[in-house]
Amino acid sequence: MLLCLLLAHQARAVWEFAERNFSASYAIYGGYLDEAVAPVAGDTKVAFRLTGAAARDMFDAMGPDLPNGCPDPQIRIRHRDMLLCRYRPKDGHHCDFGFDLSTGLSIGGAVGGAVCGE
Repeated sequence: MLLCLLLAHQARAVWEFAERNFSASYAIYGGYLDEAVAPVAGDTKVAFRLTGAAARDMFDAMGPDLPNGCPDPQIRIRHRDMLLCRYRPKDGHHCDFGFDLSTGLSIGGAVGGAVCGE
């Protein structure tokens, strides 16, 4: 029993919380992503797109791909609630998410048609 506890403690000691820099872009808008308008008080949202290592790490941590996610089998999609991550060989990993800045609630950050296409 003591040996198990020591091994478990050592396994946890290997991992260390570490903040890392990442590549991202964002847009502040009103309305909806597929019909965005200028933001106004009470209707201000932000969409984020992470790329590079951060997107790859998130993609890997999310688990299995969506079955039948895109017609092109090279495009891999992982979607959990309001977080969408995608992998395409030609441009790597992308993760999209957003927030309604008027409420603080999480919202989707990707336009539906952009998931499998550009």
